[in-house]
Amino acid sequence: METKTTAFSVLKENEVQFLQSLLAKGGPDEEEYELFLDFISQVDEQGAQEIREAIKPILNEETMIGFAFTKPYGYAGDFKIIDMIYAQKTNEDPRYTKWDKWYHAQHAAKAVRNRKDFFKQVLAELDEGADHPKEVLVLGSGPATDVFEYLTDHPDSGLRFDLIDLDQRAIDHAKEKNAKFLDRLNFIRMNVLRFQTHKFYDLIWSAGLFDYFKEKHFIYLLKKYMAFIKDGAEMIIGNFSDENPSTGGMHTILEWHLNQRSPEELVHYAVEAGAEEKNVFVDKEPLGVNLFLRVKKPANPFKNPESFISWLTINNN
Repeated sequence: METKTTAFSVLKENEVQFLQSLLAKGGPDEEEYELFLDFISQVDEQGAQEIREAIKPILNEETMIGFAFTKPYGYAGDFKIIDMIYAQKTNEDPRYTKWDKWYHAQHAAKAVRNRKDFFKQVLAELDEGADHPKEVLVLGSGPATDVFEYLTDHPDSGLRFDLIDLDQRAIDHAKEKNAKFLDRLNFIRMNVLRFQTHKFYDLIWSAGLFDYFKEKHFIYLLKKYMAFIKDGAEMIIGNFSDENPSTGGMHTILEWHLNQRSPEELVHYAVEAGAEEKNVFVDKEPLGVNLFLRVKKPANPFKNPESFISWLTINNN
């Protein structure tokens, strides 16, 4: 089929008409979700530019798609869009409503919500039976909605949090949200590459930061922060899977690019950073779209006499 005009040199006339029909009714209906995703996932960069031109009327901050594309805070995955994904924010303007519903129905958005619940479960397990405050370090803390929800549900929690983010706006937003918990939270505005501490943590967590890093920086940061966890403690790093079904849409419309990885790659990075493979595990949220690299630091047998005797017995046989 011939293309419609020179303005759309890649998109065919029926494809342009399809996009225009979606605009006319405020976005795809549920039965069109898969069709629309398949369409936008199969184009090259020129086709992606033409799709963005065709749906330009909704690529503004009034829609989830437009907010992600325009990046008003200067970077992808900012604190506000993460909070809006958590809340499944939907514009009631009929020009935008269906677009927002489509956005929140995508696997990537669902996985972001799932990883919040995953983190809260990890915190609950760490908190269980704690008879003294436990220290948690969060890298790229963003809106800290996960921490807010956890402390709201567990007001007697024995957890204390250090939260690092480079964006002061994110910190201000998170402080306002967590106003009643500020006695348990310490916000640090800093690049994670530069952070240093004499503290040791019971848990180091990063939800959506490391998949913006290339392999070299991923390994460097993992090695750096592994030194800050206590014996027997754990570092958990979230990373989108290379089998993420939403990849095409994220690239084509949102220009949201991540370094998506396989479980095998994540284990390899941990070993390269100095972890023993037996202490490395890759977990995932229910969809399998967000992976979690879990690196545990072995307990120190010298701290407990009985454990030390057991260690000596094992290693001398």
